[in-house]
Amino acid sequence: MDPRRALELAEGSRTELLALLEALIEAPSPYGSSAREAQARLGAYLERNGFAVETTEESWEPLRDHPEFSPPPAAGEAPVNLVAEPPECSGLTLFAHVDTEAASDGWSAPPCRPTIREGRVHGLGAADDKGGLAAAAVAAALLARDSGKTPRVVSVHGKGGGARGTLPVFARMEAGDSVYVHPPENGAGLGVLKSASRGVVDVHLRVTGWSGRPREIGTPESAPFGEGGDALEACLRWVERPRRGELSDCEVNLGRLVAGEAAGLTPVRCEAEVRVLFRGKKTVRGVLEAFRRAAEDLPARGSGGSFGYEATAPELRANPAETAWSDSLAAELRSAVAGVTGREPVPYADHLASDIRFPIRLQGVASLGIGSLGGNFYGPDEWVDLDDLVRLVAVLVLFGARR
Repeated sequence: MDPRRALELAEGSRTELLALLEALIEAPSPYGSSAREAQARLGAYLERNGFAVETTEESWEPLRDHPEFSPPPAAGEAPVNLVAEPPECSGLTLFAHVDTEAASDGWSAPPCRPTIREGRVHGLGAADDKGGLAAAAVAAALLARDSGKTPRVVSVHGKGGGARGTLPVFARMEAGDSVYVHPPENGAGLGVLKSASRGVVDVHLRVTGWSGRPREIGTPESAPFGEGGDALEACLRWVERPRRGELSDCEVNLGRLVAGEAAGLTPVRCEAEVRVLFRGKKTVRGVLEAFRRAAEDLPARGSGGSFGYEATAPELRANPAETAWSDSLAAELRSAVAGVTGREPVPYADHLASDIRFPIRLQGVASLGIGSLGGNFYGPDEWVDLDDLVRLVAVLVLFGARR
């Protein structure tokens, strides 16, 4: 297939694409909901185009100890995820996430009533990521009608670290090379391909110390400062040791520090929240162990007491992953973008905890992210550019036909 044919097919599907996107926006699926209705609408479209659709309710509890697990925020309903298999799969997977942010204040129209203004489709999830989901489904349907090379389509709950959808689905599925159809967070649209996901872990540090003996009865402020175990100073030393040592090639941010009770009292408790960003072969487990080893080298006792050190990662955590720019998947997708837009994209490797990491880390396959122009992520009047969404469909069709 040549670019002209791919563009013709995509342009011919414009009405179909818009109708599917509007149907998805009209079915609210904010994070924490099941997204059952949105998945049913997507599934019905794919079934009409010959796909065998399976929906499953997921529980993340069995994956709690999985190395790629990141604890999801509290949620009410069990998530529904969808896998659609074509009659003859090419071995490629197109995937996107169905869950959206909650509707914020300030919308100029009801968030789940799609509106079109100046070529932009506005609605909750229009860009993040129901536009990508609609583009993936329509491109796969066009390929199914036009050729025998058809990718599977997967719709997951990807927000909050992927534990509600992307991890359980890819943990049980042989996905093959995968394309995450999601707009780039830097706003560059088809001008970039998401080629890497940076590792990130939010480390919670807790240090306990002790107070000296007061000189005066009933007056804690009379205790000599030098006789106490200052948890604040110990915590600051703790952060600096791995930052200057084992984690010197990482970005380490001390973002929150809480210590002490009042002026005149030795701070005997200190808690810190530290974000560590990393690449390459480092892992979440390795970063945590670096903090724990650093604590072993710090003073454990002093006159009158002993320090306690604890390092945990109870929230965001994700290992790094990357698909080489020279990989065949990257070369083929770059060529398809250039064929449709006239310009080859550049790599984008700065996003944290991208869902592209799951196929890479779980199955050792290549995975890239691509999406169209969109804006107002996480805010009112979220939008996706309809012309660019049509071009995205053309890119996916051209790329899929050449696989």
